[in-house]
Amino acid sequence: MLQSGKSTGIVGYNVQTAVDGKHHLIVTHEVTNIGNDRTQLTMMAVAAREAMGKPKLQAFADRGYFNSLEIKACEDAEITALVPKPMTSNAKAHGRLG
Repeated sequence: MLQSGKSTGIVGYNVQTAVDGKHHLIVTHEVTNIGNDRTQLTMMAVAAREAMGKPKLQAFADRGYFNSLEIKACEDAEITALVPKPMTSNAKAHGRLG
């Protein structure tokens, strides 16, 4: 995995887990060596939907999963993805820019 902001890598893994919000049980998981979550949303949401045997699904994820192509792919798969947009400006995060 590449370290954030550096051109060096470290040996590590990224564990993805999908949890049923009603029962608080893990319904699927995946271990990858991709250093970020940006390309994991659709894969995990589809796997969770199949594991739960649901025709539709609402997937809630943190802003680390925000990727417009992934959100569109979820929509195409009849999965409603609710992912907050990342704050890319420190000034905006501190309320200085609207």
